[in-house]
Amino acid sequence: MSDWQPIETAPKDGTEILVWHQHRGQFIASYTSADAFHLTQAEIDSMDEETLFSESWFTQWPDANRLEGSEVPTKWMHLPDDPAD
Repeated sequence: MSDWQPIETAPKDGTEILVWHQHRGQFIASYTSADAFHLTQAEIDSMDEETLFSESWFTQWPDANRLEGSEVPTKWMHLPDDPAD
């Protein structure tokens, strides 16, 4: 049984989750804003307020690419638990 769910039901609080996109496969992403990432002052200065604070889907740090339009994943699931030591 698959635990994949429609992306519309995914958490939108910055939680990292496993997502799926038909052209990119599986990867980790979160719904957040660019200001949630460790940015240099130069990177912050290069963005207007809307770009810095608007929320959308982002790939996992360190790439932190904003995903828009057809790039938005369509399915999601929680990340598995870390392995026991």
